[in-house]
Amino acid sequence: MDNDLAEQISKHALTTAQIENEMANLEGMSLISTQKEKTAAEVRNISALAEAEALKTAADAENQRKIDAAMAEGEALRIKAKAEAESIKLKAAAEAERAEMIAKTDLGKQEALLAIYSDMVVKANKGVEKVVYLDPSVNRESPFALSTMHNLNEDLHALTKLGIVSSQQV
Repeated sequence: MDNDLAEQISKHALTTAQIENEMANLEGMSLISTQKEKTAAEVRNISALAEAEALKTAADAENQRKIDAAMAEGEALRIKAKAEAESIKLKAAAEAERAEMIAKTDLGKQEALLAIYSDMVVKANKGVEKVVYLDPSVNRESPFALSTMHNLNEDLHALTKLGIVSSQQV
């Protein structure tokens, strides 16, 4: 019986050693698998961080480009507006000088009155689609009658008197 007992103890020790060996192997494999997963997760995390940083850099560059473009456009508009304002000032100064020079002559005064009369006739006829001819010898007082040179001269003379009266009142 001692042999049987020794054999059973020996088998039992062998089985226990095999089980302990398998457990150690499984525990090692579990540790290896866990470490591989941790490493893979860290790699994915690093990759995601790098991708996020690349996207942030690209977005920052695009935003800066848009800001620069908007600033350049604003500066161009400012320069254009300044040039237009300067142009208007120069044109106004030239018109004022011209008006002053014309006003110094009698012919210039009459030309200015004719220009006013011409503008009045143009504005009065704006949008007219049909024209009716009225013989001036028949109906001279109608506002629709064509002005004769005599009537035009009388109007200019009346306007000239107004200019003289207004300049005397000053």
